[in-house]
Amino acid sequence: MQNFLSRTRRTPCQALSAAAACAVLASPALAQQPGSDRALKLIVHYAPGGVTDQLARLVAGSMARQLGQPVVVENKPGANTIIAVDALMREPADGNTLLMGAGSTMVLNPLLIKKLSYQPRRDLRMLSVVVDTPVIMVVPSALAPNTVDEFRRHALAHPNAVNYASVGVGGSLHLAGELFAQNAGVQMTHVAYKGSVPDVTDLIGGQVQLMFDAPATSLPQIKAGKLKALAVTTRERMPLLPDVPTVAETLPGYDAALWFGVIVREDTPPAAAARLKAAVEQALLDPALRQAMQAQGNIVRKPQTREEIDAFLAREEAQWAALIKAGNITLE
Repeated sequence: MQNFLSRTRRTPCQALSAAAACAVLASPALAQQPGSDRALKLIVHYAPGGVTDQLARLVAGSMARQLGQPVVVENKPGANTIIAVDALMREPADGNTLLMGAGSTMVLNPLLIKKLSYQPRRDLRMLSVVVDTPVIMVVPSALAPNTVDEFRRHALAHPNAVNYASVGVGGSLHLAGELFAQNAGVQMTHVAYKGSVPDVTDLIGGQVQLMFDAPATSLPQIKAGKLKALAVTTRERMPLLPDVPTVAETLPGYDAALWFGVIVREDTPPAAAARLKAAVEQALLDPALRQAMQAQGNIVRKPQTREEIDAFLAREEAQWAALIKAGNITLE
């Protein structure tokens, strides 16, 4: 059996540049709090080196500077983020352990899995939604369509002959494709892959005709001329691809961005949760951190209240619940 557990420990100095990370400047309002004599732990639900891991280490470095204490990143990949959530739930609810979670953690898993080991509304609290990560709608360079509307017409002319790829069933990238098919009124076949390398390889080779992909894997192939970017899935254009339109410019209302945020256990003491939330929000206002996140293709969120975050999660749940039900999608 494949071992899904992976653990790494790196200090913020290893995650960022020496100038940015090693000069730990504690904010007095945040640092002089009980419990600040021990390291915090930030659990990441993907393996080291990936987009989520890089994002988490940027946040960890800034939080360490704000709080005046180390923030250690631990990678717990696998099972659509469930392994990482289970690791969080095994830790004491004392404000010393956080999770870098995603849409799958808070919204999709409860819709896709009936016997889930946790319930977000009962067990978890989203302190902050940190970034939106645009998904890029990409096709092989040899494929004729150059716009979203041209691809829609291509798919209408070839019903059930268009295959689109994603990494696994029920993930955000799979559902981005399902949402496109529904909004565009086209029929496509989903092909699930076990990793981002084979699906990109098959897309370039024409074995599949479409993919909704994260910038980290698509941008190099777009720059090399092997893939074409037809659109991005966020409501706003992606700063790294300013000339590429959004899907919503052709299909109004379409919105299927990846997003990531910092989570604690719901039963974390209010004072501890407030301290951590303040540190995350201060990090999001740091120009150097924002620049580093934007360089990875992310759109940095502004700080939000708990009520605003809860309303955002409710909108996400309503959108994806309808889609999952219509497509009869499940992970069981």
